[in-house]
Amino acid sequence: MNSKKILMAKVHIGKKDLGLDDDTYRDVLWRVTGKRSCSDMTIAQLESVVKDMQNSGFKPKAAPKHGKKPDVIKRREALMGKIHAMLADMGLHWNYAHGMADSMFQIKRLQFLNDNQLYKVTQALSVHQRREAKKAAAKAAKKAVPEPK
Repeated sequence: MNSKKILMAKVHIGKKDLGLDDDTYRDVLWRVTGKRSCSDMTIAQLESVVKDMQNSGFKPKAAPKHGKKPDVIKRREALMGKIHAMLADMGLHWNYAHGMADSMFQIKRLQFLNDNQLYKVTQALSVHQRREAKKAAAKAAKKAVPEPK
């Protein structure tokens, strides 16, 4: 999705969030840019509209960084919650875990794994999490020790 489309989407979300009817919304566009349609605007003009909406109380929300948690049956929700927490802790997207499922079991999506396979994914993520924590600790220790002159 290019930046113009993203900004246009933000403007429309702002319109809804602020509760603007269509006439008021078009008046805001006209007041800020001299245009009555987002599709006629440049990126700079769209940014100006978003900024104006923010000044009026619109608070854009950041896009989710980890993707959408897959829907699973009730008994697997705890494992999915654990996977979600691990991915969030490491700053990884759900696609990383889907890739692990594909790599480990040749099954493209986590929600299609059985209980045992899903548990093995959590174990693999746990190993990865420990390795990353060790790397981060070693890097921090290396920074803390001054080099001899």
